[in-house]
Amino acid sequence: MNSYTDIERQRSIEDLQKRCEKLAKAPPPPRREAEIIQLPLWPEPKRGTPNAFIRSALFPAIQSKDRKWLKEVTLSSQNGITVKFTGEQLNQEDLTIWQSLVHLARSYPLGEECGFTGYSMLKLMGLKDGGDQRKALHSTFVRLRSATVEIKGLRYPYMGGLIDEVVGDDTTKHYFVRLNKKLADLFSHSEWTQIMWEQRLLLRRKPLAQFLHGFYSSHREPYPLKLETLHEISGSRNHQPADFKRRCRDALEELIKVGFLESYSIEGNMVKVKRFYIGLTYSR
Repeated sequence: MNSYTDIERQRSIEDLQKRCEKLAKAPPPPRREAEIIQLPLWPEPKRGTPNAFIRSALFPAIQSKDRKWLKEVTLSSQNGITVKFTGEQLNQEDLTIWQSLVHLARSYPLGEECGFTGYSMLKLMGLKDGGDQRKALHSTFVRLRSATVEIKGLRYPYMGGLIDEVVGDDTTKHYFVRLNKKLADLFSHSEWTQIMWEQRLLLRRKPLAQFLHGFYSSHREPYPLKLETLHEISGSRNHQPADFKRRCRDALEELIKVGFLESYSIEGNMVKVKRFYIGLTYSR
């Protein structure tokens, strides 16, 4: 009995040795290339923007002087989306710069550096190159780098910065920016919108008009909304209902001037708009 067991044990050892020798001689399996994650390649006249950014007060319709420091504050947003923010408050000017950054970076795999000059960035936004513009650009990079957002209610939740890293070279006047790979989750399926860039630039220095342009761009068929709802999700600091109604009317007039809206009406506290559909902006 013992001798039979010893023979079986020896055979098992010999079989194991043969298998090991065979594996050692076999060529190694081919290496899997690292997965390349890249943003959608929207056309030049448009700017891809996550719906969570333009359906919430993440980039509110406020002036730069009205910024506040926030810590894990839940921002007003459209039903179904929860956005928390930590950092110096952003605004529509910051969104324009972020959109420009992402537009340049869409040709690069996320996680890799994207290089550009301050001049090229300002030109992309239709601005002249100057000391004040460079300073404002740099300040926005600092805000975007230090901000942290938590977004829930989407197919994929997101928590992180709006840019991962930014380095400026004073000698060459170049910037190098790296974006978080997880940003791709915010551009999945129908959760992002293609904004008509020329229209947005025509609305510069009109933050409420820019906000409404982005917000209504993200809806194929905008439905009536209360003025109170627009006031909350736009992040407006105007707390006088009558004055906000007037400013909202002025902003909607601007959207007609740039060719985005065909018509609008404000009846009581309900706002109704009708969009033009030349060059659809909606992502779906």
